Amino acid sequence: MTLRLARPLATLAACAALGGCAELPPPASPEIPQGLASPFAGYQSAHYKDPKAWLCLPGRDDACAANLDATDLLPDGTGIAVRDTLAPGADKVDCFYVYPTVDLRIRPANHQSFDDLGPMTRATVAQAARLRSTCRLYVPLYRQITIGTYLLSPESRERYLSVAASDVMDAFVHYMGAFNGGRKIVLVGHSQGAEMVNRILQRFFDADPAMRERLLLALPIGGHVEVATGATTGGSFAQVPVCSRAGETGCVVAYRSYLAGIDVAAGAVDAPSPGRETVCVNPATLDTPGRRRFSRAFLPLTGGLRGLLKGVDGVTTPFVMLRDFYEGQCVQGKGGFRYLAVSAPPQEGDTRVSPFDLSSRWLKGPLGMHVLDFQLEQGDLVDLVARRAAALP
Repeated sequence: MTLRLARPLATLAACAALGGCAELPPPASPEIPQGLASPFAGYQSAHYKDPKAWLCLPGRDDACAANLDATDLLPDGTGIAVRDTLAPGADKVDCFYVYPTVDLRIRPANHQSFDDLGPMTRATVAQAARLRSTCRLYVPLYRQITIGTYLLSPESRERYLSVAASDVMDAFVHYMGAFNGGRKIVLVGHSQGAEMVNRILQRFFDADPAMRERLLLALPIGGHVEVATGATTGGSFAQVPVCSRAGETGCVVAYRSYLAGIDVAAGAVDAPSPGRETVCVNPATLDTPGRRRFSRAFLPLTGGLRGLLKGVDGVTTPFVMLRDFYEGQCVQGKGGFRYLAVSAPPQEGDTRVSPFDLSSRWLKGPLGMHVLDFQLEQGDLVDLVARRAAALP
């Protein structure tokens, strides 16, 4: 999570409009050899065979082994430290995670320097590391596009996105050939990472029954996923369905978060194609029908984030946790755009206040609560994976 994404869009647009603002995209990763069939046994990437090309690998003391202790902020105003624990099924499932946009340069380009892994580490620790209780985590480094690249036209932007995707595809096939060993797979990504997960699903799973059988869940959170109106497929994916019932596997959970009660203006977000609607799956209600609050929200206190949050004075853990405080509901917006409307309605006897300001104008803009997509629903996302992992033979 990073609140720096709220930098003025006008500055980005000005740079994108200037001649010479964009860097030329670097060469793409080598194509996967023709005729190499899933599950890609024996494939070895010239780049991703190097452990340094991975931010996280199982068994290493890396970003995914970070301290995840949290202070549970209780309704009576007190707090108690909670340590992260392992759940059943951690050795039966792999999680392949693609981090979001962390290169905040306004110059359209691909990120090519990996001397400073701090931004990738902070995003991974905040969003994905907690999944280590349910799966083995694999996190490749990749030449993602900068935030300024999003101001280019879709056609121009694709030149850069295709380079980022070539890295992620190469890393995924190397993971399958070298690491998977027959385990079930959870694909996880946020924002730009969600776009990469969508591309993995389209290329390797949608037309391959054997790979779909290997898929436990796909979580392209904060990305753009659509289906035929009223259906679970027929949009972004022809065969991989949207999750719609308790315990279902091989399906997709996706949503974008906005404050409840605001008008998500048409054209401010990715509108679905005619005859389609945006996917919104509320992770808090999928396995338990009916509306309920998010079970556990986790907010990181690292770096400058602590100074932006209220009520965390004296907290010494790297996270604060709020149980059953925020809630969400999938809402039908304009033009088939569906989204997760988030609120924090008061509860009798609960003295807690939201550590971040729910009235902030930054949360009411086109991005909505995008930077919090993973944090508020994190406990429910972990539980979705944990329940399915525990049910495996």
